[in-house]
Amino acid sequence: MLKVLRAVGIAFLFVVLVGSSSLSAAIVPCPTTSTLDVLIATFNSLANACQSQDKLFWNFNYTPGGNSPAASGVGASLIFQAGTGVDIHGWNFSATWSQAGATLANFSLGYAIEVVPGTAGTLINLADAVYAPTTVSPAGPETVNWSNGASTTLTNGSPGPLPAGGNIGLGAGILGPISVTANFSGTGTITQTTLRFYETVPVNPIPEPASIMLFGAGLSVLGLVRRRRRQS
Repeated sequence: MLKVLRAVGIAFLFVVLVGSSSLSAAIVPCPTTSTLDVLIATFNSLANACQSQDKLFWNFNYTPGGNSPAASGVGASLIFQAGTGVDIHGWNFSATWSQAGATLANFSLGYAIEVVPGTAGTLINLADAVYAPTTVSPAGPETVNWSNGASTTLTNGSPGPLPAGGNIGLGAGILGPISVTANFSGTGTITQTTLRFYETVPVNPIPEPASIMLFGAGLSVLGLVRRRRRQS
């Protein structure tokens, strides 16, 4: 019995050490709500990315126009919507960008997204963008540029219509990184810009290495117990 307990202890210690090594890297969770200036200053490179579920976000950027609020005046809300077979990740940016006289509220904003390295079975397949102009004056078009070469123009509406078919395809699915930049130039007022990515979720996800080793350790212990009983 002493041998069995010793084996259990060794197996448990091994699994704990392996599991803890995979969690040794510091993970900074993305704030649920923030302002764009904080995101720009804090998560400005892949080394300084924040994590939401199995996604990393960084390279937040914003270029205000002649009549645009500063980055500190732009709210940022994290998007995570779990669905059947598909999860949605991204950010919603809210402020009041409006024309004052002949000065347009030209601005651009965006970020980068990537699947957390080592995540099994997850691919980013689709993306879309929405913007919400007011109906006081005709809002100009918003052009969204994706790093895979696609470009989408959103026209007036509240919220603005999605790209053709509701989204753009990203090929057979990629891990990233993907960058997205939204450029607005028009004669109206808009109140939010939403940039989202869609991922496929595996129906039968591959177990994590630590889970596999824990399962294997459990089988080993059962084998030792049975062998001990036969010998006694």
